[in-house]
Amino acid sequence: MSSSKKISIYVFYAGLFGLSISVSVSKFGTSLGMILLSIALLLEWNWKQKRKLFQKNKCSLILSASLFLIFLLGILNSNNIVYGLKDLKIKAPLLIIPVVFSLSEVKLNKKIVLIALTLFSLAAIVASVIGFLSYQINLGKGVLLDLRTMSPYISLIRLSLILCFGFGFSLWGISVLKSKYKWLLLIFNFWIIYFLVSAESLTGIVLLPIISIYYLLFVSKRDSRLAISLGLIVFGLAIWIGFELKEISTMVFANKKSEIKEFTLNGRKYSHYRDIRFRENGHLVYDNFCEEEMRQEWDKLSTKKYDYLFKGFNYGSILIRYLSSRGLSKDSIGVSKLSSMEVSAIQNGITNVYYINRNPLFKRIHVAFMEVRDAYELKRYSGSSIASRFVYVTTGYQIFKDNFWFGVGTGDVKDAFLEQYKKTKLLQDGCDKKSHNQYVTTALSLGIVGIFLFIGILFLLIKNYSGPMNYLFILGQIIVLLSMLWEDTLETQAGVAVFGLLLNLFIFQKKADNILKT
Repeated sequence: MSSSKKISIYVFYAGLFGLSISVSVSKFGTSLGMILLSIALLLEWNWKQKRKLFQKNKCSLILSASLFLIFLLGILNSNNIVYGLKDLKIKAPLLIIPVVFSLSEVKLNKKIVLIALTLFSLAAIVASVIGFLSYQINLGKGVLLDLRTMSPYISLIRLSLILCFGFGFSLWGISVLKSKYKWLLLIFNFWIIYFLVSAESLTGIVLLPIISIYYLLFVSKRDSRLAISLGLIVFGLAIWIGFELKEISTMVFANKKSEIKEFTLNGRKYSHYRDIRFRENGHLVYDNFCEEEMRQEWDKLSTKKYDYLFKGFNYGSILIRYLSSRGLSKDSIGVSKLSSMEVSAIQNGITNVYYINRNPLFKRIHVAFMEVRDAYELKRYSGSSIASRFVYVTTGYQIFKDNFWFGVGTGDVKDAFLEQYKKTKLLQDGCDKKSHNQYVTTALSLGIVGIFLFIGILFLLIKNYSGPMNYLFILGQIIVLLSMLWEDTLETQAGVAVFGLLLNLFIFQKKADNILKT
């Protein structure tokens, strides 16, 4: 083997493994990984062999690269070429990864794929540990941060996607490995569950049960007794969660009547804003409240005075919501009934009694239900993750309808959203958010023709896969394709790299030595 050939192999592995690690922790590392893969391809400098490889992988290569090329064609229908080129730069891995994997002479056998996937998953776990510890350290110092800061390098949604793949990958390892140490993989899975629940990641909360069911279907063909045992555990958890969901929905959507009172027990006049329909656990927040008494009593109990600010809100607004959630009177009597634990919770921004010592999973579900209720009853969307996404996707759908056949073009997506948001009062002025749905974003970018091509290409790539790791291939596609329903997965470098890596690692895997039988 020539020295240039050896160097190209080392550079290829450095690029592949570096990319696998970097997606979760470094934008620069992600770019460097793809650059190294491209350099490795050039170092081989055997174009006759590459012509043969092209003929062998022609169908898959053209299909994979077409996911990039359809957006390139969208530039022809764009006015904002600068934005379009920026978007294409982000989506470049959709072209680079399939070209390199299909034309490289390096054997992409099962062992290499498993090493890449292991590094891919472990890097995400390390990133989550770093983010979690950093969050807890800052919390201990009294610095209150958004939960999304638990993902220190990429967005929490994208880190959650990779962790979900790692969860399913570990389950697969437990099923196929023969080593007695395979059960240690459960440690990683317990951590992934704990982290995603602690971070209140809706992506993780939605995907983990789906992955668990998919794994049950997989393992049922290998070990029916294990499948039945796991199935019973999942069924028990489903019943528990079902009862909790019923309790939360009853609490959130309740509409409790209250008697209008004129004076407090101390003889002070109550205030009422009955036209403000905001509720906490069914109780109206702004009826029967006496701010003078609440301020006076609260300032006796707390070092965080009534008018002090917490994340832009004074403690008075947090206090009145908390009292309402308990059904207490919003006066000195109600405040005096708070325990020291509740006072401490309010000082930390807790607005609802349900959130005290509550599992973060159910806390996030309670918040989600409140967001849905406020959007439905009060037409309140801003500041709400779920409700805002409804506005984003309906705005995107309207742009698609107005540009049905060929869309607005790859470069004019942001401008189209800015223009459309001027026509709606549901969100604050200046909002330029995209649809947070990759299918809708593709449709409004490329029209009905483009979205059919996009979905058709994905369908053909999945249908034509016939490699030896079908479970992992389908696992990756379930995660990425479902995430596209609530996220513009291909609008960031990390998202594109995850999608490209998980798709093309399998598509262009050479059927070499099987390291593990699946």
